[in-house]
Amino acid sequence: MNRAGRLHRLLVILSMATARPGIRALDLAEVLKVSERTVFRDLAELQRLGFPVTFGNGYPAQQELFKRRRRQEMAQILADLVDQQLEVVRRKLPPEEAERVVTEAIQYLPMEAAEAVTRALAKAARH
Repeated sequence: MNRAGRLHRLLVILSMATARPGIRALDLAEVLKVSERTVFRDLAELQRLGFPVTFGNGYPAQQELFKRRRRQEMAQILADLVDQQLEVVRRKLPPEEAERVVTEAIQYLPMEAAEAVTRALAKAARH
């Protein structure tokens, strides 16, 4: 499994489900250029990580995200997801490749989340 590719898909799915409540697995699969089965596996992973993605005709994650995680800003939620996935990337890839993956992942995040991830990475590098 390509961890960088999966991280990218998880971020895109979360972003699209938040921006377009009700988006279908077929639509996500077309955008991501993967099978619907892959999208369902990614949705299951998001659920496992604690993101309330619902299954049905679409994936109205936006309302549920804010109900369950009111105290957290969306940027922090994305930053937490990215941090979890990037920790695996950092452990498994050579440092140069891990840095490339981190840089690529950040460009797909909303500005606030990208800034949160950048701050967290800078803080981790100092320690």
